[in-house]
Amino acid sequence: MKKILTLTLLSLTIILNAQNNPIKHVIVIGVDGMSPDGILHAQVPNLDSLMAKGSSTFECKAQMPTVSSPNWSSIIDGAPPAAHGVWSNKWQPSQIKDSVYCGGKKGQRFPTIFRVLREQRHHAKIVCFAAWWSFVRLVEPGVCNSKDRTFYTHFTGLRTANAIKIRKPDLLFVHFTEVDEMGHKYGHGTAKYYATISKVDKEIGRILQAIKKAGIENSTVVMIISDHGGVGHGHGGNSPAEINVPYIIRGPGIKAGYKLKGKPRNYDTTATLAKIMQLKAPDCWEGVSIDEIFDKAQ
Repeated sequence: MKKILTLTLLSLTIILNAQNNPIKHVIVIGVDGMSPDGILHAQVPNLDSLMAKGSSTFECKAQMPTVSSPNWSSIIDGAPPAAHGVWSNKWQPSQIKDSVYCGGKKGQRFPTIFRVLREQRHHAKIVCFAAWWSFVRLVEPGVCNSKDRTFYTHFTGLRTANAIKIRKPDLLFVHFTEVDEMGHKYGHGTAKYYATISKVDKEIGRILQAIKKAGIENSTVVMIISDHGGVGHGHGGNSPAEINVPYIIRGPGIKAGYKLKGKPRNYDTTATLAKIMQLKAPDCWEGVSIDEIFDKAQ
């Protein structure tokens, strides 16, 4: 009885906090393989605007190995690979059929931010778009209202913008993949690589305009993150060019024009989102909220 009462009180507290929270929407834009060098050398007026109006660092730390699946897992799981168990792009859910994470069911994924939101707010509108279809295997079945593949950069931007205007989601995560593809094909630091970052920046602008048109700009946090950088035609090592990634965040209660003094880990960004959305982070998450980004009033 005491356990039921405690859970009921916790649920009521979460609901009341959500109702009083000025932030109603969170948009996470993941750009695969986008390095700080890429932002510095590409034409990126929308990313520049987000940095001017928000908080940012070019020294957010990716996890080893610096490949996509382990790092996107860390970003949505609030923990490093040693905790969530995704060590390579070959990882599949079938590999954990006998594993138990965080006191969950056998074979259930380490808890993502999507599942945490779904469990604490059953009616939340959660949308996941991914140009790299392998991303979706990192998300638990049934936690997103929509979980769709978007293929090309322009289509990814269009789908995201339309979803924002029509659905006004509580949490939307979108993954762009073309920058990473250009890094592998033409090389990081090449004209083609920089041009593709500019191409994605244009779609980020489309997404920002959709937020305005939806009338939710004053209640929306936008976060930009990448999984890794690169050297030559690849990545996976621990060089600064591979392990340092951009982290940009803008919205109500976030310091404007602020450069982070600390060097957060990519899984700290997840704990920060949980704080922003006033969610109770699972005890097994190892990330800590990046509190220096918040205005004193936050």
